[in-house]
Amino acid sequence: MKRKIVVCLLAGVLGAAMLAGCGKNAEQEQGSLSAEAETETEEATGVAELDYVNVPFDYSAEIEEQMGKVPMQPEAAAIPISVSDANGASGVVLTASSDTANTTDYYLNAYVAGSEIVITPAEGQQIASVSSSVEGKTIEIGEDGTAGVVPEALDANEPADEVITVAMADGTEYKIHTLNELMPDLEVVNNGVAEADKGVYTFSVDHFFLRVNTEGELIYYRNMNCVGESDGKELMAENFAAQDTLDGDRYYSAFVELEPDFRNSNGGFSSGFYLVMDENYQDIDKAVLEANDSENQNHGQGYLDQHEFLVLGEDHYILLSYTPILADNLPDTVEGIDGGNTAYVWTGIIQEVKDGEVVNEVNTADYPLLYESAVEKIDYAGSTLDGIEVAVGENTVFSLADGIMDYVHVNSVDYTLDENGDVDKILVSMRDQCAVYQFDFPTKQIDWILGGKASTLSGYDEYTTTRTDEGKEDAQQQFEALTYGQHFARYTNRNEDGTLTGNPEISIFDNQTGIGPFLTTPTFEGAPTTLTRTFKATIDEDAKTATISDVINGTDLNANGKYHIASHCGSVQYDSDTSVTIGWGLHGVIDNIPPIPQAAQTDANYPDIPLYQGSRPIFTDYNLEDGTISFELTAHRNAKATTSEALFSYRTYKNAD
Repeated sequence: MKRKIVVCLLAGVLGAAMLAGCGKNAEQEQGSLSAEAETETEEATGVAELDYVNVPFDYSAEIEEQMGKVPMQPEAAAIPISVSDANGASGVVLTASSDTANTTDYYLNAYVAGSEIVITPAEGQQIASVSSSVEGKTIEIGEDGTAGVVPEALDANEPADEVITVAMADGTEYKIHTLNELMPDLEVVNNGVAEADKGVYTFSVDHFFLRVNTEGELIYYRNMNCVGESDGKELMAENFAAQDTLDGDRYYSAFVELEPDFRNSNGGFSSGFYLVMDENYQDIDKAVLEANDSENQNHGQGYLDQHEFLVLGEDHYILLSYTPILADNLPDTVEGIDGGNTAYVWTGIIQEVKDGEVVNEVNTADYPLLYESAVEKIDYAGSTLDGIEVAVGENTVFSLADGIMDYVHVNSVDYTLDENGDVDKILVSMRDQCAVYQFDFPTKQIDWILGGKASTLSGYDEYTTTRTDEGKEDAQQQFEALTYGQHFARYTNRNEDGTLTGNPEISIFDNQTGIGPFLTTPTFEGAPTTLTRTFKATIDEDAKTATISDVINGTDLNANGKYHIASHCGSVQYDSDTSVTIGWGLHGVIDNIPPIPQAAQTDANYPDIPLYQGSRPIFTDYNLEDGTISFELTAHRNAKATTSEALFSYRTYKNAD
């Protein structure tokens, strides 16, 4: 629904967020960075007919309406029995077969290994007997008329579907399948994970939330195809993670999309909420960007982006939102609309929320330096809220999001705590800056920048490549890039209490995407290719240097006949010298291939690897010490699946259990 709303100018707010000690680029920018911040919103400049765009924004009404239309589980099959998980796991219902003529076979929508499923007859109905396809297994009916059964473990590589037959008193039989009908086919190569490195991998593929342990067992799944679509556009269900708080509590989180019109043409960011589950996989919260009435950050409720969501404790989160605004604090070094200092941009808002109240937040629009140091989406003068036509392969699509400049594209956030247990530093990866930033969260000051055009650190020249803005050949746009389109950064030396002792040591998933804009395939002869790698960096904050170590080049893993590259997304987790878990994110030219046995073509950069669905793993557990793969999982789309999304998992996480 379109509505007429007032579009206001959001004043640039710097205050304590001024950049200190920024090196050459920052020194050139010092005048604009040290200017007094405006503290009041400018008067309205006009009236525009827009879809869900407002400054200052408040999407509470839209979010409430959209949430009401997005179910967290499908409608249960209309039969005289129902199922539930004994420990309360959400989504455990029976769904009908995709074959509408089949009235006997029904499928679990969610499964928790080792957890009892309770089969309950409808009121007035009676279960006569329950049996299993597993030889020798007996299932008894309790005095209350219900039956409890613990399904057999499922091998992720070759799952044996246990079929539980429920015979009713009237003679009707219903067959319950423990393996969901739409489950992606998982291919596991398990060369043996060291005993000290054993654990569970958490990821999502084709709207399925999945957990597989290092023994190769499927220990959890939940089919989220129920979220459906909005106005014919498929909604995402992504970034499923197991999160252990510093207090030892376990939560699960996952992103659910609400507003597909705000997603860019290549799926680069999304607008929705985060679903939070407890240790028993029971839904307990739906988190959004909370309204903030603090000085200079006044805004209403907002959508969350899928890139990051961190659980610090009960109802205590670090959130990330992309929000369209009209910024009016562009520095003189870049040209805004009509030659001025305004532009429509997607600002990244990083917010800490506890018990529904905003503790603190950082807004990337408060830093004029970031407009100048951006690498992609920097046509500020041409920015518009009206949307533009964008080429996607051989097609042209109208994209509301692409008229707004996605100049930062925050894609990961990590944190440290101070001695009082409060958030102290935040580590922020920004793809369209080709850099990782550390912010002092209380003061909002930028401590240092690793990589990109405004790096404050040195000492890593041997790991750089010469790059340009958005594929331009102008030598003035060149810079020495450490990372290019990187998607993930984490502290690797944080103490058990969340504090950091000494210099930060961080890990980075560096996509090293071939060209900018960050496309999947080269657009001109001789263009750089995507050469994904991971590494650790030790930051000497006094010397202002970064020391690179433990580099893993994806192409070094290609000997097994699969692509280990990611133009977008991805993650890395350095747990030990013998276990580095790498989630391979998205590489569209491969991940959009239909589910066919094998295609005739290959990627020109890797002519020895056939191009087919499943020619790229979802994740790899890599033994850095001896240079071997311990565990690797690849997914293939289920032949019955109807999703239009690419076959990939945004990230992969590994936990001890």
